[in-house]
Amino acid sequence: MKRNNSGEGSLLEHLEALRGTLWRSVFAVAVMLVPALYFSQDLLTWIVRYTCPAGLKLHYFSPFEPLFIQLNIGLAAAIVAAAPFILHQLALFIAPGLYPHEKRTLGAFCFFALLLSLCGIALGFFFVIPQVMTFSLSFATEELQPVIGLGNFLQLVIWMLVGFALVFELPIALLVPVRLGVLSTQTLKKWRFLFVCGIFFIAALLTPPDVVSQLALGIPGWLLFEVTLLFARAAEKKAAASQEEEEETDWDMETDDMRSAPSAVEEKAVVKTTERSRLASKNRKIRKL
Repeated sequence: MKRNNSGEGSLLEHLEALRGTLWRSVFAVAVMLVPALYFSQDLLTWIVRYTCPAGLKLHYFSPFEPLFIQLNIGLAAAIVAAAPFILHQLALFIAPGLYPHEKRTLGAFCFFALLLSLCGIALGFFFVIPQVMTFSLSFATEELQPVIGLGNFLQLVIWMLVGFALVFELPIALLVPVRLGVLSTQTLKKWRFLFVCGIFFIAALLTPPDVVSQLALGIPGWLLFEVTLLFARAAEKKAAASQEEEEETDWDMETDDMRSAPSAVEEKAVVKTTERSRLASKNRKIRKL
């Protein structure tokens, strides 16, 4: 990364640029908030339709609970809709301090990070959450009827989606240090048990306190870790090959410099030849006189 030693003035310029980036991001969210609030009821209906079994009725337990829930849904939808603009602004803020190859690497990792997050959200929304709700309703009997609150249901949905989005960032979190040479696949294999325990611990924190939700998030995270090991091996080999190429290139450049640079003996010979030519020219001039 490029370094800037221009002092306090440069720091103030960076802070001013960061403030502008934040204000533009907030303005983008505010602009998207108007249509998001307008369609918040439709979004709530869509969420219930694709995540709840048919015939399930949700309930609310306070007069203004549906209003606050729609406001929360509208705000979340506005942030999601403004996310591309916010990411673009952050990229513009960071880009001047990066070299071209660093920009390409950062762009590639950001693209795959966004793609993995979307895949995790889609898996959680269309498959895992409906299965969790179906499993929950399987305990219902004639004497035991479920009364699921709207707020509790949306809390489950939000935390499950956030959990899947974060867990699916695991390949990026592991491949970056492996690509930089900070972490090795042997270390990942050695501490596999601790990594898996950490995945299930994070799943327990990001999901409601029930075993089904925790397993629904922890098991895909575990499988994703095993897949990441395969890609980490390839990334480690690629990093080693790149390092060897750089070392060979540096060695070739040093060799060429040594070949192109004249030796001390050759320099002395050139100096002697030049001195002899100068003395011979003086002798010819003296003879003519």
